[in-house]
Amino acid sequence: MSAPGASPVNPVDAGPATRRPRGHKPPGTVTPRCPLRPDEPCTQCQAYATGPDDCGLVYLVMSDPDLLGIYREKRREAHRADHPEG
Repeated sequence: MSAPGASPVNPVDAGPATRRPRGHKPPGTVTPRCPLRPDEPCTQCQAYATGPDDCGLVYLVMSDPDLLGIYREKRREAHRADHPEG
């Protein structure tokens, strides 16, 4: 219990010693990768999405047979370009 008239300490207002630098992540934090753009991190292009697990675009592509076929073919082409045989 705090003294009457005393305000609780808010970590955001506690000063620079308790704040982390912008862009700092705790050790061991994993950045989700976008399955549609595998060389890029998930940019959370959907406002409500927290990563690829609940991204509407990823769900749409992975659940539609036509889009999934196009996606797989593009991935194969990119793989062939990156790994030429011989």
